Amino acid sequence: MYDKSLKYFRSILLLLSALVLVQCAKKNNTEPEGERMENNEFKASRSAIIAISPGVAGSTAATYTWSITNAPSENYSLTDASAKEALFAATDIGTYELEVIINDQGKVQTQKVKVYVSKEAKEYKPFIDKVLEFKPAPGQFINDLPVANEGETTDRILSRAQTYLAKKNGDLVSLGAFGGYIVFGFDHTILNVKGKRDFRVLGNAFWAEANPNPNSTMRGGSSEAGVIMVSYDKNKNGLPDDEWYEIEGAGHQMEKTIHNYEITYYRPDPNKKPVPGGGTGSVLFTDMEYIYWKDNQGKNGYLVQNNAYNHSLDYWPKWLKDQASITFKGTRLPDNAVDESGTGSYFVQYAFLYGYADNAPNNDDDSAIDIDWAIDKNGNKVKLPGINFVKVYNGLNQQAGWLGETSTEVMGATDLHLSGENIPTRK
Repeated sequence: MYDKSLKYFRSILLLLSALVLVQCAKKNNTEPEGERMENNEFKASRSAIIAISPGVAGSTAATYTWSITNAPSENYSLTDASAKEALFAATDIGTYELEVIINDQGKVQTQKVKVYVSKEAKEYKPFIDKVLEFKPAPGQFINDLPVANEGETTDRILSRAQTYLAKKNGDLVSLGAFGGYIVFGFDHTILNVKGKRDFRVLGNAFWAEANPNPNSTMRGGSSEAGVIMVSYDKNKNGLPDDEWYEIEGAGHQMEKTIHNYEITYYRPDPNKKPVPGGGTGSVLFTDMEYIYWKDNQGKNGYLVQNNAYNHSLDYWPKWLKDQASITFKGTRLPDNAVDESGTGSYFVQYAFLYGYADNAPNNDDDSAIDIDWAIDKNGNKVKLPGINFVKVYNGLNQQAGWLGETSTEVMGATDLHLSGENIPTRK
């Protein structure tokens, strides 16, 4: 009797555990699933990517061609359009009509499919929902944006970065020198809408009011380009553990761009004697040999310490004070800072045409990103239905005199479709 009761009790515990795991999985999911209704009809919440298939399929040799025949909005995504099972989603509610042409060894049939898109139960936020990782490189503002105090942990700094960025009007977070990065996610899928730009990473870029070079054909000012990577939550577990793809901006194909660049920074000895180097105006170069670095191109140098902006003079992340070195990898863009004054007093950082964070002002069309610009690790174009996660890292390894190292700043990100912005793509 006792053994039977114990077995029954264990069975109940296993069942309850399974139910808890299922519920947790649902809570971690970034979007509700679609549902097949009767015949060729489906229903889904907006921005939820669902798999649709015809009610009657052909043989294994059959080919499929999907298309949209009637839609209440252009803001939809249709991918895998030549597969038996296509992926569909829309950001606007309404009834979307599709058709699929099935060619089964010369026998052709057409089926109609309807998808009823409704409002989600809890309204999505067009801005960042969660900061998942924050690992800046050394830099002038690393212990200021966000604020870092002695003795604080990596988790505490990550939490503070979350309070800076996960809101409608974010605060600046600095990524430091080349390679420093941040990873964040949204509470929904940002759809890849054909012919339109889909999201924007907010920074503090601005155009120069007065460029002393009248012959310049490029826009410039403060453009500190951050390379953008994206990931679609294909396994729908709410974690950034699917494949990452890089957004190919205009700088990626430039002659001096270095792919697979790697750099290592070495923590300075706190007892090291500074090597001062004069200054420009009121800015003094307090240590010309402050933080040593070397890269995989056979080059090395120093991050120079200066006293500009009343920033912290400690460039090394305080929460990593026991770490002897930090290594970063990525695409290094060509240097874009030019001393247009000739005396070191006026630097212009020229913007790449499109495709990066903190490269053009937030109200400029060229700060907006098209998911169709994504490429895989081999440089091949990919077609994603949408994205759930974004990684931004500093793509520049340069110093601009008294301005110090070029450092990408991030102050948020927005889903352009949910925000009601309609910006055509560049290509």
